[in-house]
Amino acid sequence: MFIGTGKHARREIAFAARTVKAHTRLPVAVFADAPIKSDCIDVFRQVEPTHKRLKIDHFADSPFESTLYLDSDVTVQRDLSDLFGILERFDMAGVHDHCRKSSEWAGQIPDYEAIPYAFSEVNTGVLLYRRNAATNAFFALWREHFYANFRATRGQDQASFRVALWNSPLRFFVLPFEYNVRPQSIRNRMRKRSRTQADEGLLAPRILHWHDQHLPGQRLLRLLLPSHRPMRY
Repeated sequence: MFIGTGKHARREIAFAARTVKAHTRLPVAVFADAPIKSDCIDVFRQVEPTHKRLKIDHFADSPFESTLYLDSDVTVQRDLSDLFGILERFDMAGVHDHCRKSSEWAGQIPDYEAIPYAFSEVNTGVLLYRRNAATNAFFALWREHFYANFRATRGQDQASFRVALWNSPLRFFVLPFEYNVRPQSIRNRMRKRSRTQADEGLLAPRILHWHDQHLPGQRLLRLLLPSHRPMRY
């Protein structure tokens, strides 16, 4: 399922839907503010653009029992059918966001600040979920926090998602990062922000895990040889 408004988003959706069909047999549903000419769209619903995160109002309106929501700016490169097996045990799944815990939102939203750094933000551009009472309740809770903090976050939705998820009994699974690969420029921007006092430690490794770190020269080797450097997650 795709949700987007505006000419640019509609063009992105047409391209993204084509990549879905190139690698899967999944039906594609689109919620947009105007029709999109594409033979890759199976279900279309026209919606009114009320704000830039319109998707938050329509997740619960998916025509599918099991839904993979994708932002318009994606390219699917492999079959995604195996993802839906996750929903046999979990209500929803997504991938961690590089933001982790934003000092900006923490300074404005007490409920967000109270959550540990280790409970990372989730990137809401790729969300897998099934239709049931738990997800319906979660979407209602997410919308509640989203609109309560709409002005503070300037309409950003991931801060409210983090708060809602922390306070929800939803069975949530964290997918491997290869299901939502972000550009290096975003990580670089996050690391640049981490140089400020408020974000010191953002994306900094907490635990290094491989053999022979105790041996002399291993730390120098790690600096010199790419195979011995920490992965840039």
